Amino acid sequence: MAVNNIADPEAKVPTKPKGGRKKMFLVLVIVLVLAAGAAAAKFLLFTPKKGSEAAVKRPKMETMALDSIVVNLADKDAAHYLRVTIVLAYVGDEKFAKELEEHKFLLTDGIIQLLRKKTNAEVTAPDAAETLKRELIHEINSHLKGKAISDIYLSEYLVQ
Repeated sequence: MAVNNIADPEAKVPTKPKGGRKKMFLVLVIVLVLAAGAAAAKFLLFTPKKGSEAAVKRPKMETMALDSIVVNLADKDAAHYLRVTIVLAYVGDEKFAKELEEHKFLLTDGIIQLLRKKTNAEVTAPDAAETLKRELIHEINSHLKGKAISDIYLSEYLVQ
C-alpha cells in the first residue's frame, strides 16, 4: 500500500492556471472599446448634419392622373396602337394644381400629338418608356407657365 509523502517532489499537486482572470479582463476591455468605437463611428458618420441634403425636408409631391389615351402609331405598313395612362407629379401647390386642371385638355392634346408621331419600333424598344417619359415631361412643361411638373408615371403602357 502506498502512502502519500508530502515531501515527495514527484507528487502531482493541482495548479491554478496562470493569468486566467487577466486574460478574461483584457478580452472584456477590448470588446468594450470596440463597441464604443463602433457606436461613435455610427454617430459621427451616419447621422445627418443640419443643412445637409439628407436632413433637408423635401417638398410634398402631389399627383394628378390624366385619362387613358389611345393613339394610332405612325407605322404605314400595319395598324398599331398605343394606350397610355399618365400620372403627373408636381410639388404640392393649390394654385399649380388648378392651372393643371384648367389646361388638362391642352396637355392631353400635346401628348396625343407627340405619341401619334411614334412608330411601333420606337415604343417597343427596351428603353422606350424612359425615353418617352422624358419627351412627355418636356411636352407637358412647354404648355405650362411658371412652374413645371417634376416627373410623370406611366400607370398603363400597352402596345398592340
